[in-house]
Amino acid sequence: MSTPVTWRISDVLKTAKDKQIGFKASYFMAFVAYMAISIVVELARDALFGASADGAVTAVVAEAVIGLLMMPLGVGLGLLGIRRASGRETPVSTLWEPYTMAIPLLIMFILMGALIVGGLVLLILPGIYLAIAYSFAPYLIIEKGMGVWESLETSRKAITQYWWRYFGLMLVSSLLIIAGIIPLFIGLIWVLPIVTIAAGEVFVETFSEPTTKDIEGSQEASGAD
Repeated sequence: MSTPVTWRISDVLKTAKDKQIGFKASYFMAFVAYMAISIVVELARDALFGASADGAVTAVVAEAVIGLLMMPLGVGLGLLGIRRASGRETPVSTLWEPYTMAIPLLIMFILMGALIVGGLVLLILPGIYLAIAYSFAPYLIIEKGMGVWESLETSRKAITQYWWRYFGLMLVSSLLIIAGIIPLFIGLIWVLPIVTIAAGEVFVETFSEPTTKDIEGSQEASGAD
């Protein structure tokens, strides 16, 4: 499903900067909804389990359940970036779309978490590698209709081609977010949409379908050989 890509960090950030114009409103409406739901869920957890006698065990189980239930919403935020990068509509309702694939997503997250933890326990570095390499797996389930294992392996193989570059993009994005926080969080109004679209740009470039021109060019190159 993936295609060879030669994207550069500076290019995807520049493109994302251009595409965030007109995108911020829908993104932040979705972001505010995500934060509001997170707060409500946390308050509900405290009300239900805060005074439980089982203590640590109940707290761990509650956190795990909440995390799995909230993960599709986090995927929805990333999906907005992919949709914007591909030039599609980005209604706030995109935030809920991953719940239509909730079961495969939850299975994927559980399996991914187990593999990452296993890698961290063994040698640490394999866990870090997998944590980055599996980044596109949930979006492959939603956008490409892949199965759980297929999405994990497709994401891993694709990102492995440019793992260090993608790691660099994530690092730069993190630094931009930190910089956006410093002036009273005001910078996040631009930074969050930009870094979200930037990741979407890489996804779209990696998994876009080849155009007729690309196919003809490939055939001509093969004929020349």
